[in-house]
Amino acid sequence: MRTLWRHAVMALVLALCTGGAHADDDVAAFYKGKTLQVVSSFGEGGLYSVLTRLTAEHLPRHLPGRPVGIAQSMPGAAGFRQMSYLANLAPRDGTVIALMYDNVPTAQLLQPDDSLRFDTRRFGVLGSLNRGETGLVGILKRAGIATIEDARGKPAVFGSTGTSSGQYTVPAAMNKLFGTRFKIIPGYKTTPEIYLSMERGEVDGVYGAVEAIIENRPQWIAEHSFNWLAQLNDVRASEYSQVPLLQELAQDPLDQAALRFMALARVPGKMFVTPPEVPAARLSALRAAFAEMVRDEAFIADVAGTAQKLDPRSAEEAERILRETSDTPAAVLARVRAVVKVGN
Repeated sequence: MRTLWRHAVMALVLALCTGGAHADDDVAAFYKGKTLQVVSSFGEGGLYSVLTRLTAEHLPRHLPGRPVGIAQSMPGAAGFRQMSYLANLAPRDGTVIALMYDNVPTAQLLQPDDSLRFDTRRFGVLGSLNRGETGLVGILKRAGIATIEDARGKPAVFGSTGTSSGQYTVPAAMNKLFGTRFKIIPGYKTTPEIYLSMERGEVDGVYGAVEAIIENRPQWIAEHSFNWLAQLNDVRASEYSQVPLLQELAQDPLDQAALRFMALARVPGKMFVTPPEVPAARLSALRAAFAEMVRDEAFIADVAGTAQKLDPRSAEEAERILRETSDTPAAVLARVRAVVKVGN
């Protein structure tokens, strides 16, 4: 009897191991000869496109079957065009992944329900490259605006890639809550186009990560060309400890909560996702490949040559961020909609 039991256990272990091997073989067989498309939500030349290209180069080396990686830019509507493609048109077989614009999870919650063509909770999550970057409200010094008080008395033009972008919603919220006089132009296709307009004197300011500015116009940071009026994050960045958080400037508790919600747009930290309903074995393989890639010395060295700080989140941590964002109370969302005029 004991011998029969021992044989049964051995058979079960062998079956489990063989099943796992077959699953690995199936994933490898699927990816062999395939192309992995890595989609960026922004145009060529910016930090997102650089990180997309690097991921297309390095991630396939860690996937079974070693597919070929190709980077593709899909700019438009502050990342919504890319997410709509991922949710509705992209193959759901594991051959497409995307670098999601950080503010998409928060921006999605602020849109009218009938305008949504995707739900971030349905995407597969691979992980993120870091733990979020501080968003800064910066105005070129030539505009003569150095403080919030200055901005109440003197107008300034801001550029944005769309009305759902933080480039639009943050200065719009400041206009509503603090009486600033920012004129926001949302028609730019890419952030580098905004920078070009700033060089031409057509735009005075921009909201976003310093890393993106360093990637495109490093001389602006080296020459201290900006006055930083405020920052948006959960805590003050150590490099900008004298710049107030927007939620610190608000007096009303609901306004403070609304600005803390808007700060969640900084937290995803360059998150990579897949379309919904990717087969479980392939999603697992993609997650494992991402985890290996962010520890790969060759990838780390390539990222070190950009403005991106590498401090990755696991797939589980990144999913938690999406859940926390989705669980924001309705009263807070209503206040955010009111101050940024989204959906009105």
